[in-house]
Amino acid sequence: MRARIRARYGAGPLHLIATVASFALAGAAVVRWFDSGSDVIKILAWFAGAIVAHDLVLLPLYSLLDRVALRRRRASVYVRIPALLSGLLLIVFLPAIARLGATTYHASSGLNQDVYLGRWVAATAVMFGVSGAIYLFRRRAAVRARTPPSRPRSPRAR
Repeated sequence: MRARIRARYGAGPLHLIATVASFALAGAAVVRWFDSGSDVIKILAWFAGAIVAHDLVLLPLYSLLDRVALRRRRASVYVRIPALLSGLLLIVFLPAIARLGATTYHASSGLNQDVYLGRWVAATAVMFGVSGAIYLFRRRAAVRARTPPSRPRSPRAR
């Protein structure tokens, strides 16, 4: 059975189940948006804007940054991973970092959004710091592995 699914689908049955579940979840979210009385035009405009912003602005930007990072192959992964995680945090928490909807946030939670920017900067600094420390540690270990150990001098050589 697995071989038939893999032959027809191109991947294993677990991948097929996860893909179908993802589409079902996305479909349920879209149906709920449209049933909740949301403005369909605004939702479609938001999606169109997000697609255009990504394809025309973000994709060239992070492709350029990736090319710059690839010039130093050894160090590139140590820059790429914290940059990716930092960017993901920024995208997820951008409304709070930029203090958009501060009055609504305060009214619903009783808290303010002043801490998000500092926490994002701190998280980014920690990620890059840990990544840099790992890079330096591994580089030092590689240099030590390449350097032959020094031999002690014999007493006759003096």
